[in-house]
Amino acid sequence: MCKRDDLFLEAGGGNKARMLQYILSEVDCSNTDVIVTAGGPCSNFNRACALMCAKLGINMHLIEYTDEPKEWESLNYYLSKLIGITTTRCAKSEVPQTIERVLASYIKKHVKAKYIYGGGKSLEGFYAYYEAISELKGQIDNIDHLFVACSTGTTLTGICAGMQLHFPQAVVHAISTARQYEDEAKVLKDDMAILNSYLKTEYDFKNLDFNDSYLCGGYGKYNNLLFDTVKDCLSHEGMIIDPTYSGKAFYGMANIVVESPDIFSGKDLVFWNTGGLLNLLSTKYDNTAR
Repeated sequence: MCKRDDLFLEAGGGNKARMLQYILSEVDCSNTDVIVTAGGPCSNFNRACALMCAKLGINMHLIEYTDEPKEWESLNYYLSKLIGITTTRCAKSEVPQTIERVLASYIKKHVKAKYIYGGGKSLEGFYAYYEAISELKGQIDNIDHLFVACSTGTTLTGICAGMQLHFPQAVVHAISTARQYEDEAKVLKDDMAILNSYLKTEYDFKNLDFNDSYLCGGYGKYNNLLFDTVKDCLSHEGMIIDPTYSGKAFYGMANIVVESPDIFSGKDLVFWNTGGLLNLLSTKYDNTAR
């Protein structure tokens, strides 16, 4: 089975749109004039946030940064600019100071500005995927193994907690798209502590199998075998995955299942497609995409 957040109905789909339903749940024109956030031009969160702010009739001010000029060609960035967001460009090292300066300028003008951490990392983001498992429980009776991409850990934190509640026997296989486990472990622990504090629970990561063997060189990087998997998924399943996030997870899952048939044979497997259309289309600017 595949859980397809690439078909999520809000803001172009994907896991960031699901998170933003919760993050922006109490925002409207009566209490907010502008949403301030920060991120790189390829960000799915920026695009989803811009679309949802437009629907609410609220401006979005993006603090934008990148060390890769090619990223300004991202379709996520193009779409955000079409929406008409306000932007302030700065170096990565200047992001905190720039956010502070932008927020101060709105306060001085008596403009109601709300800051949202870039990428959706927040209690609301964790809770969105904790609740998503309740939704999944209504769609499938049993899960033995669930595979999902992991970047910042927000989606994974909610999923691991929710799976312990609804599918306690299942293993959550996180395919890392950016970090080695030693760099991710503390982040995950801190994220779960925030969710536990809110829920008054003691969830952990005892159901997690974290795999950092499919980084392909790091975040946003991929090889021909990974891109072949993206093409095979499109041509055989009609499902869109991208080489940055969901494609890496699918590539990792395919290899893991083939390498350990005794573990997965006859078991109920779920792949969680966290989205990928705009990131996949953006790879047309990369000459390595065959």
